[in-house]
Amino acid sequence: MDIHLLLVDGSNISLLYTKTQKAIDWIESNLGNDYLVFAKGIVIESHLTDSVLQGLKASSLSYLIQRS
Repeated sequence: MDIHLLLVDGSNISLLYTKTQKAIDWIESNLGNDYLVFAKGIVIESHLTDSVLQGLKASSLSYLIQRS
């Protein structure tokens, strides 16, 4: 199974790293261009993480969560 995205889970923010073109397409379709990038990862505020993960799951995208 391919991992489409990596979520590095922090206390206040998380960073979302795309690993496949399918993940990049999902980001463009669902987040557009309205996001911040830090250390090549898309910044996700902690209160939005669950919604993003639910959207990924609904789109059959696999992800790995790395806790910091």
